[in-house]
Amino acid sequence: MPAPWNNLLGRLRQHEGWHFAYDSFVVFTGSGLIGLCYALFHGVVGRVMDQEAYAALVALIALLNVLNVPAGVISTTMARYVAEFVHRNDTATWRQLVQRGLKVTTPVALIILLMWCLAAPWFRAELQAPSVAALIMVGVCAFVGLFSPLLGGALQGSRRFGWGALSGLGVAAGRLVFGAVLAVLGLGVTWLLGGVAASLALGVGLAWWPLRRAWQGVSDAVTDLPPARAIQGYFWNVLLAQGALFLLVNADMILMARFLDGQELAAYGKAAQLSRVVFFLPMPLAAAMFPRAVTSANPRLILGPVLLTLAVCLVAAGFMTLWPELPMQLLYGERGELYLTLTRGYVWAAIPLALINLLAPYLWARHETVRTLWLVPACLLYLVALFLCHQSPQQMILCVLAGGTLAVMLLGWLTGSLLRADARNAVPLAQP
Repeated sequence: MPAPWNNLLGRLRQHEGWHFAYDSFVVFTGSGLIGLCYALFHGVVGRVMDQEAYAALVALIALLNVLNVPAGVISTTMARYVAEFVHRNDTATWRQLVQRGLKVTTPVALIILLMWCLAAPWFRAELQAPSVAALIMVGVCAFVGLFSPLLGGALQGSRRFGWGALSGLGVAAGRLVFGAVLAVLGLGVTWLLGGVAASLALGVGLAWWPLRRAWQGVSDAVTDLPPARAIQGYFWNVLLAQGALFLLVNADMILMARFLDGQELAAYGKAAQLSRVVFFLPMPLAAAMFPRAVTSANPRLILGPVLLTLAVCLVAAGFMTLWPELPMQLLYGERGELYLTLTRGYVWAAIPLALINLLAPYLWARHETVRTLWLVPACLLYLVALFLCHQSPQQMILCVLAGGTLAVMLLGWLTGSLLRADARNAVPLAQP
């Protein structure tokens, strides 16, 4: 390669923006493959299973997403502190943080799993779940999946995005393979959830592999760990905010079997699952942005990803509005008018859900966890509206749109006030 090109590439590699773009590309590519596997999973399972059984599976997976909120909070907390220690080149301390996090998490998770199993009969009656065994398996999935985000948070905070993407791909590909085999064999929802648990275990193994040296050569004499009270305060604030966020995203899916039945239930579940493709679009940007925002107040870290996400979501929503039959036929093989009508409406309601999935992590990365607690009253208003207006799928979609829009406006205002405060206080703007 000519010398001028070598010099140009050398200068680019020294710029932090180059690394941000490269990390975003790695995460985006990995997330694209992960999203493809998840889409294929729903396409295969949705075609093979009975429609009502598939709707029950989708509802239980949405419930699993809510139960995984603590795991997501642990991942966020781990990524936040690991990013800080990596920024200080303090490898021994962040490894010890991961080690201690695993020791604390395991017994607590076992106790919660036992309580969940005991309460499963009551949840089955309330959520119209297919069986107690299926709900117990949801708890097992949540327990196994607790460790992958913990290790994944360490990978994200240390900017090992390739390993993080590989771990996520293991979960998605495992779910596709196990789910397809179990569905073709004609096994029920409980067995399929067992396949989900197996795929999560595969992801845990892949996330643990690059961190396996954390159990070697780390002395208990390391004293630079942050105070437990500081970590706990961060954890509980993010837990409340992320719990509200996940309910905003998943409540309609969890409750659809309670509010709808027959063809409406089948159509709503498939239209919602298909439309939520736009929800996953900002995840690569959020993952690459988070560890950098921990140590940098540069507004480009959030403004650029938000504008890019909005533009991509609008293009995707426009395409699915004009030609909803193409993705619906490709994924599920459905042609009914109700499926297409609900897809046209839900895809626009999913755009605010994608944006809040970007704004909230930015505030968490910037240590503004108390600000995001405003998501709690916004979520309560949304739940009230959902319980009052669920007589038709269209009403439920309007509730999703209203709740997501309220959350976006709230988080947008909080983010704007934070950026203005940084500008007034002349916070140093490091490279992203």
